[in-house]
This record gives sequence, structure tokens and C-alpha cells, in this order.
Amino acid sequence: MPIKVPNNLPAVDTLTRENVFVMTDVRAMTQDIRPLQILILNLMPTKIDTETQLTRLLGNSPLQVELELLQTSTHKAANTSEEHMIAFYKTFDQVRNNYYDGMIITGAPVELMDFEEVDYWDELCEIMEWSKSHVHSTFHICWGAQAGLYYHYGISKHILKEKLSGVFEHHLDYKNGMLFRGFDDTFYVPHSRNTTVLREDIEAVPALKIIASSDEAGVFCVKSESDRQIFVMGHSEYDWDTLLKEYERDKEEGLDPAVPCNYFPDDDDTREPVVRWRSCANLLYSNWLNYFVYQSTPYDIRMIHEEDLAPVIQEAADLKVVKFGGSSLANAVQFKKAAAIVKSEDTRRFVVVSAPGKRRNNDSKVTDMLIKCTDPDEDKEGLLIKIATRFREIIRGLGIDFDLDNEMKEIYRNYGEGAGDPYLISRGEYLCAKIMSACLNYDFVDAAGIVFFDDKGEFLADKTEKAIAYELENHENAVIPGFYGTDPAGRICTFPRGGSDITGAIVAEAASADLYENWTDVSGMLMADPKIVRDPLAVPIITYKELRELSVMGAEVMQEDSVFPVRKVGIPINIKNTDKPEDPGTLIVKNADYYQTVLQISGISGHGGYTSIVVEKDRLNEKPAIRTDIMKIFADKGIGIVNILSGVDALNVIVHEAEIKGRIHEISEIIKTSTGASKVTADNGLAMVAVVGREMATSPAIAVKVLGALASKRINVKLIDHGSTGISMLLGINDKDYLAAVRAIYTEFTKK
Repeated sequence: MPIKVPNNLPAVDTLTRENVFVMTDVRAMTQDIRPLQILILNLMPTKIDTETQLTRLLGNSPLQVELELLQTSTHKAANTSEEHMIAFYKTFDQVRNNYYDGMIITGAPVELMDFEEVDYWDELCEIMEWSKSHVHSTFHICWGAQAGLYYHYGISKHILKEKLSGVFEHHLDYKNGMLFRGFDDTFYVPHSRNTTVLREDIEAVPALKIIASSDEAGVFCVKSESDRQIFVMGHSEYDWDTLLKEYERDKEEGLDPAVPCNYFPDDDDTREPVVRWRSCANLLYSNWLNYFVYQSTPYDIRMIHEEDLAPVIQEAADLKVVKFGGSSLANAVQFKKAAAIVKSEDTRRFVVVSAPGKRRNNDSKVTDMLIKCTDPDEDKEGLLIKIATRFREIIRGLGIDFDLDNEMKEIYRNYGEGAGDPYLISRGEYLCAKIMSACLNYDFVDAAGIVFFDDKGEFLADKTEKAIAYELENHENAVIPGFYGTDPAGRICTFPRGGSDITGAIVAEAASADLYENWTDVSGMLMADPKIVRDPLAVPIITYKELRELSVMGAEVMQEDSVFPVRKVGIPINIKNTDKPEDPGTLIVKNADYYQTVLQISGISGHGGYTSIVVEKDRLNEKPAIRTDIMKIFADKGIGIVNILSGVDALNVIVHEAEIKGRIHEISEIIKTSTGASKVTADNGLAMVAVVGREMATSPAIAVKVLGALASKRINVKLIDHGSTGISMLLGINDKDYLAAVRAIYTEFTKK
């Protein structure tokens, strides 16, 4: 694909001679393609050279790009004609109401000045702030990168002892990123600057990740957590002779510059420079356009200001409740990661913890060991010693002062005096919370005093919410154990397994949190079962309704009890990865109508083991009482109905095969007798696949793609139900085709 540029731009002739496909305004008008809108804020003095360099790189891509050039109105170009600037450049006032898929902010020869001393600094700050809501991805170069890091993250630049000039070897600090996909282990980049940013300053900002660096030139590339800000310290865009021109200019000005490193053969400035960075430069800009712009920007470019909902909600949250699962607290290393996450933001005031989980595949969860302790046939003493050893290792690894022996003695005593099995089973969360509170220096609030059940073990939501809200008013920061509470007699009661998720949601509701973060060992909810699809993508944003649709059909997602407390008051949930805190994870929200997902669907779930019971009777659709009778028959026999599909003369009832196995003839005869049905047939070996996405109701293309994917694998669809909510599609297929069906649908919606 070509790059579209203004008519008569000088770069057109140069790039045409180089066989770079450029397209002028006139020709582009005949193209029925939505090009990428790219804005270049050119701060370099040699503007035509920079235009040509960047246009060359942006044009070396299969994507169609439409280019606009931007100048500052508070600084007039001294080295480029006014006619050129008027003809090809716009001011910020002319573009401030526009939206762009990408923007490049170039370097500038003002690095020895303080940022605030630069005459266009205020205007640049306004542009950078505007870019957060009007540009999908911004690529900062050299001084532009230093300015961006300073404005967005408060990272200062530092003056070097001598100018850094030359072509330097670089390596990747983060090899799994898409920006440097296809790069060799080492690569070369030109640098020409007098200032730098320090690695330790960048590493102190959790929202930033260093992607590439050089032993000689320092940090080269940094990206933001959201992938919308790229900061590059070098000049990959430079022509073969750009450093040569700068070197000769400095010599003419009597500055006695050093020969640019690794630029001339044997550093002999009488010989022609060797270009070693051109292929890397092309790949860098191609990757940025493809992975950071094209594949994630919304088709309706006006949605840019609302598309990145997760970071907006995260940054706007003044109060966060965070819950850490067992995998996040399995050992001292994981504990430290969790503590660092909490401490990285003052807004993370209340922490809910699970008991330590598995450290490795053949390990045991602390809760599982505690459950075994309640079995008379198990070695309770030996198990409790193992549990104490687990906690002692965590305490020692954290280097904190904690009297575990006294805590274990109290647990022994209370259990021996009849505290009950739930008391013992819940001590994993209790001890974990006590240790975390000591590690963070946060208050410990025992769930036994704020989470309540009735005498039948039913959770008392209203009483609990009031108690938690009242208690938390007395604490600036607190750690609360999950999973348990007390009944009217003061005895410990527990939620079902996974109950710490419920506690976390309850605390978030009672604290009126702006965001509930659930930290686990995966980077959000996955689009499909990883046992079926290899490395499935995480879902960036999903609604509570979509979550419910997926969970009903067997997806391993957060269950209703752990979602309801926050769903009813509209608190978003952010599922995050303790091992990769920079990953945005999945945001679960009440409404995401304004968020357009690039992949069109939010998830695929389902499983096999269903039976279809088809009841036939003339004009059945006109007799609703018969439908009621059929449902009652299944209910009386203790058989749950998964779904019902109605036709003119037939009713199709989907049930679990295990519940009706060996009883099909009996049920069929009862239905015939009670309803006068002419025929009742059963079809075993049925699998159900649910495809869920909030855009289904308005996009017929989604259903077409789903059915097309199945047809391409010759998978027969036996039944289809477009759910009553309009956001799901349920398909019945043969059991043997289930795995292939899930993979085919996933591939169809995620293929490039």
C-alpha cells in the first residue's frame, strides 16, 4: 500500500526515485480504503530532510497511510522557507478537533535548555495532553522522547559529559514485544545527542517498560503500559549522511567534535560511512504501524478518545480494593511482587488475600492441606507442621518480624477446644492476611468481625456491608482475609471454594471503591479455553452480561457470587496478572456500548455431554400450556433444562446427558401421555458452543463469520439459538466436532 502525501511535497520526487510507492491527494480520492491518519509534529530545523526520512519509512508498509504535517505556532522555522511551511504544514489550532491513528513527535536541537525554557514548551505540552484523547499511538523521537517522558511521567533528562554521536550496537531488554518483532539479537541505531535519561528513573515508573537499550548509548526504547506511548532515544530514521552533515557542521563552527563512533570504516572520517541501521529502521516503523496503530485503532477514528477504557478508569480511580489469589501469594517472591503492586499506588488502600497457593505443579495449596487436617484418617500433626513451614519460609523471605509460633499455638488451642472445621480451614487466609499486613505496615482487620452469616450458613449481605463500611472508616489502609466470616454464635463460617473473590467484591462494594482489582496468574480473561486453543488472547474489556453468558456455558470465569456485589453498584473489575503487572488485563464493566472491540467477539465457551429431546405436535406453538407441562415434567424428575428452542410444530429441550441417561424412554412416554405429542425423539452426543459478543445484535457479519468458520471445517450445525439478550449465539454440534469448532471460530476472529 502507498503513503498518501500532499501534492507537490518535495519528498514525493525523492521517494519516487527510490521506488517507494507514494500517492498524492488527487489519486487517493479514487481509493475506497480507510487509510491510517498519521500526524508528524516536525520540530527539526532541517524539516524537508526529516519529512523525507519519515515518509520513506512510513511508506515501506503494506498499509495505506495519510500524512499530515504539524508545526508549532509559537516558534517560526528558521531553516525552511515560509512558502514551504504555509503550503504543507498546519498549526495546532487547525488540527485540534481532528483524530489521528498515530502521531510522531520528532527531536529538536534544544536539549541543552531546560524544557520550560524552550519557547514552544507550553504549546508542546498542550499538544501532548491533547494526544492522549485524540491520538491512538504516539511515537516520540530523541528530544521528543525526553520531552514526552518528562511531561507524562516526570522523568528528567541529564546532560552527558560529551556529545553522544555515532552508530551503536543495541540489544532487546524485552524480547516478546511486538515493536521489535523480527529483530536480530543485536542491531544498530544512530544517536546524536547531548542528554540522556537514566534507566533507574524509568524502572521506578511501573507504567513504563524498557524494550531495548545499548551498553554504550543507554536506554533506546521505552513503551507505556497501554502501548499508546512509544519513546525512542535514537534516530533510526537518519539518512546515510545525516551524521556526516552534523559532524561537518560542528567542525565548521569550531566545536572540535569527536568522530562519530562506528560510523566511518575504522573511524576514518575520510572514508564514506557504512549504513548498518536501514533494515532495522524499516522494521521498527513497520511494526509500529502494524501492531500499535493498524491492529488496535478503532475503525471509527472518532472513538479514539474512548477506546482505551481500562487505563482511563485505572487512572481515575481514587480508591481501589485489591484482591490477591493464592498463586500471587504462594511464596516470598510472589508476596514481594504483590506488596510492590500495592505500594506502587496510594489508591490501593484495602487488600484482600487468599491462602498461599501452589508453588509448582506437584505442590499443594495451603487450604487443601488444611481441609485434609479435618479428616480423622489424615496425619493432622504432620500436615500442620508442613503448613507452618510454608508460612515460616514466607516470613523469612520477607525479612519481617512475625510471631508465627504464637499464632500456630492459638490455632491448635482453638481447634482443640471445638472451634470447628471451618475455623481450621480458614486459617490459611487468616495467617496470610496477618503476614501481608506486617509486610505492608497496614492495619489487619479480621473478617470474623465484619463478614456475617446466619445460623444456617447463609450470607447476610446487608449486615456485612454496613459492618465493613463502618470499620473501614477507621483505617487508612487495611488487609482483610478472604473466604470466611462468623455466624450469630461467633463460630467461623466459610464461603464456597473461591470465596476470597466474594470477600474482595463485598469489601469493594462496602468501601464504595472506584475499581476492584483481582490479581491472579493470568493477564485477564482469555477468549477461549487454553486447553483447546494455544495461547488465546486476553479479552481487554467485557461487560457483566457477557461474563454471565460465558459462565453459564462453562467458561472458567468469575462466578456470579463473586461479581454480584460490585455489579449491582456498577464498580468495574480489573483482572490483572501479578507476574506481569504492566499488562492491562481484562476490565469488566456494566456498560461498554461505546467501546468497539477490534475482534468483534468477547469469548467462546461450551462443552460436550448434552442431549436434545425433540417433542413434536401439530401447532405446538399455539399451545403455551403444553410448553409449561413439558418444563414441569423435567423439573419433577430433577432434570435441569439448559435451553429450549421452539418451532411451529416442535419443541427442542436441551439437557445434560448425564442427568437423563437411562431415563429417556421413561421421560418420552410421560411427555406423550401428558401432552398428546405425536413423537418424542432424543439425540445424544451433542456439544454446545456459545459465542458471546456485545456487537452481535447490531452486526450480522458476526453470525456469518461463525457459520463460515464451521463450514470451512465441514462441521454440521444441528441447532442455533440467538440468545434473548442479543449478545450470544448458541450452536449445537456433534460432540466429536467440539474442539475443532472452538479452534475454527477462534481463528476466524483473531486472524490477521
